[in-house]
Amino acid sequence: MNELLRSIRDGLYNQEEFKLPQNINLPFDASISQVYITLFQSNTKALRWGSKKDTLENTLRRIILKLRANPKFLHFNISDSNDCRIMFEMVTKESPCSIRNLTAMKMDSPNRFESGVNGLKYTYEGETRFFMPTDGYTKSIMSVNQLLNHMSKQCGIAKMTDKISERVHLMRREDIEYTLIESIAYVTFKDEVLDLERGYPTCELESSKDILYDKTMKSIDWLVDNMNDDGSFLYYYDPYLNTIVDDMHPKMLDPLYNNILRHSGGTVTLIRGYALSGDKRYLEKAKDSIDFFLTTFRSHTYKDAFACYPFFNKKSKLGGAGIGLVAMMHYYIQTKDECYRKELDGLVRHILSRVDNEGEMLGYYIHPKFNDGKALLNPSDEVKKELFSFYYPGEALLGLALYLQHVENIDKDLAEDIKAKSLLSLDFLVDVRPIKYDYMFDPLPADAWLMQAIEEWVKVDGFKKQSYIDFVFNDTKAMFEHMYTNENTSQTTLDYIGGFFYEYGDHVYHDASRCEGVVSAYYLAKYLKDENKASWIMENMLLSAKGLMKTFHSEKSTYAHKEPQKALHSFRFKLTRQWVRVDSVQHAACFFARLIKVV
Repeated sequence: MNELLRSIRDGLYNQEEFKLPQNINLPFDASISQVYITLFQSNTKALRWGSKKDTLENTLRRIILKLRANPKFLHFNISDSNDCRIMFEMVTKESPCSIRNLTAMKMDSPNRFESGVNGLKYTYEGETRFFMPTDGYTKSIMSVNQLLNHMSKQCGIAKMTDKISERVHLMRREDIEYTLIESIAYVTFKDEVLDLERGYPTCELESSKDILYDKTMKSIDWLVDNMNDDGSFLYYYDPYLNTIVDDMHPKMLDPLYNNILRHSGGTVTLIRGYALSGDKRYLEKAKDSIDFFLTTFRSHTYKDAFACYPFFNKKSKLGGAGIGLVAMMHYYIQTKDECYRKELDGLVRHILSRVDNEGEMLGYYIHPKFNDGKALLNPSDEVKKELFSFYYPGEALLGLALYLQHVENIDKDLAEDIKAKSLLSLDFLVDVRPIKYDYMFDPLPADAWLMQAIEEWVKVDGFKKQSYIDFVFNDTKAMFEHMYTNENTSQTTLDYIGGFFYEYGDHVYHDASRCEGVVSAYYLAKYLKDENKASWIMENMLLSAKGLMKTFHSEKSTYAHKEPQKALHSFRFKLTRQWVRVDSVQHAACFFARLIKVV
């Protein structure tokens, strides 16, 4: 393919008529092989043209002539392979499609749409258009609804309504002829030509610990590079639209949406970067982020002593206090700096105040929709259910475990209160919660924070309970039972391997937050000297690591971004969905930071 792409570049650059190099062996079929060539260049809108003639040579000759004739062609530095990247894509297969039954959730369905693998050829009002397979990746599309909404804009149906649901309905119901297509695709990178898998360059998790370390540190550097002057982090970036306005919170433009839990997760990541590298720059930036966190604090009293809590976006969440405590404890463990001791003690007291007599940790202290936005001191069972969170108690308990184990000169009464209420809470979460809130549990476990908390609590006298240990390993087993593997994937979904599903057939969840729970289970198995369990976890965990690394934005994979440097070295949301969020980077970096130490 190197010779073909080099010839295409030469044909675009020179005035001479394009000639196909000899010995090019591609499965060109004049009846179906629509070919597209796309030019990509930083800060320049991509330029593309497609055609299908009787031969591949005539097809490429036509495309090159049309691209050269486009006035925007002059904006591209064709001669510089470092600047202008060229993608070649050719349709290789067509198959029937029932658009009304098109789905991304049934693995064996003939109407399955696999973003980045499948495209659609469709004819509307006499004009045939193509949504090419790589468009799923380059245009940041994952679901069927996103696909049909995008196509409604292509053919003009979107002008009929502003509602996406109505556009999707029209695309399914209008008199449009559809055909599923597959393709082969390649893109240049400097002087290389890269095979594209689902639109991104094929990759594996390199066995070299040095390379894994390098990518992890680069992702942590992305967080540093995207910190604001006040110590907060850039919350969201969409490389396709080149915007920092969160798609899920489009109305919150000033200030831009943020989340205090994910902020503190970013702080933890910086400190893990310091622990890995010894570079004090990460500690300094972590301190800046903690200082931002403290600007959200309010205070109250617990047992006549100072207590404090974060109040952000008109809410005070248990998880905000919990992850904030975890972040500040990581800083304390690395520095032994007592400068935040008052706030550490205050957060601990606040968390203890949120444990009821049964051990249930109340998810919110303040919520604008309850009790007129005032403190929720004795909420009813109904309110508890409405404000239930799987994640917040584990986050809070992890913070308490780190505090109890590492902080010096803890008040004796406070230490006893921590132990008593943490024991009560763990018993509730492990024994009572599955019964009381059974209807809220999904087949794929999600409580990775509690897995991390138990990893720490079993080190404390009186907390090495078999029920806690069983919880960690049972959740790990359930995750692995809901993991795509070599045995349950097809040839077109091999990049699903290591990712998770709620129901088999789901679009894959390459979920770094769950991976953090899995790596905690590994460390727990090693602590308990259960080598068989540790080996079993490691074998599956490496599959997850390989799958997760496919969401890493490398120099090779950012070819379609308007400003490739902005997302470089971050982790995107999904295989084809280009969104980057502080937690998509934070969870991945934290998982790999712990994995590096044991591979």
